[in-house]
Amino acid sequence: MRRFLLILALLLAPASAMAEGTAIRVEAVGYGTATGPGDRDAARRRAVADALLAAALAGGADVSGHTATSLGVVTSDVAIVRTVGRIIEHRILSEDFSGQVWRVRIEALVGEGPGALCPVRTLVVTAYAPRVEVDPHAPAWSGELAATIAKRLVQRLARHPAVSLAGVTDRPLPRASRTGEAFDYEVLTRGSVRLPGNGHGFAPVIRLTRTAGPRLDLELELRLVSGDGTSALQHYIRRVPLPRPSVLGNLSVLAQPQREALAAALLEGADRALDALFDRAGCEPVSARLTPVRGGLLEVPVGRANGLTQGSLAFTADTGSTQILEVVELRNGSARLRPLDPTLAAPHFAGRRVQFVETGR
Repeated sequence: MRRFLLILALLLAPASAMAEGTAIRVEAVGYGTATGPGDRDAARRRAVADALLAAALAGGADVSGHTATSLGVVTSDVAIVRTVGRIIEHRILSEDFSGQVWRVRIEALVGEGPGALCPVRTLVVTAYAPRVEVDPHAPAWSGELAATIAKRLVQRLARHPAVSLAGVTDRPLPRASRTGEAFDYEVLTRGSVRLPGNGHGFAPVIRLTRTAGPRLDLELELRLVSGDGTSALQHYIRRVPLPRPSVLGNLSVLAQPQREALAAALLEGADRALDALFDRAGCEPVSARLTPVRGGLLEVPVGRANGLTQGSLAFTADTGSTQILEVVELRNGSARLRPLDPTLAAPHFAGRRVQFVETGR
């Protein structure tokens, strides 16, 4: 039998790669055949996945493909689907099970961007110490000013509707390491601040530079790093006049009111940049990397806290053939998955990245 390997780029495309635009509503029907009594729920999920693909095609897609052969015998047809939009939301209109076959009809909203079109999911965020770069010609109090700016950024991100602030640390985001942190002195004495697999790390770069005028330039690199190693970046730049000389000299700007006022002037408009970063991240599908565990299952370090439900479907999101996995065990911070294709063993998926789509059950 021919196997159809479908790369569902519509479902998996990151929202950050798309401009805000319009959306259309389409209806689609999907089918899934149960191989036995214990396969009924999985067959329903296959039917939903089939309907989602049909909606993707209806919303606009480019399809190409090739046929694989072995000793002159066709072994598979590979259909590659690259779409121009993404499924923003969907709902099941009807479903029935007859003769071991599920028939599921859905309505899907297919669009091109985040914002009002995109439901916001929860991001579990840890705020790490910023990297501060101060021009040697900048005023001596620029270091204290950078600390005030960092504090205000954390206060702002904590108010974003997509953010659940897990903690704030004065230590930098640890670099990914295969050897771990076991022999790091600071880890041994102060504990680990490693980014959890189901979380995001906010690790900004703050640059302060003195320019002619005299003026003070602020450049921010607002970086959000996810537990699976992917990251998003938003830039912000602003220039303000330096305070006039005071009878107190340079010490006047060290006073709390003056420092807060200067920070507010430099950060005017930064709220919009910070919100844009978290709006995009909150719009993107939940993603994680797979780890084989006992019983032929695979585990991901994301769960209910990240918005997953028992009805979530996982699609592999890398350069390999697209496979679908279903949730069989769900915890607050993790989930265990099983491939819908029973011929594929868990080691086949080790280290692969998946993204999740909610099927509504």
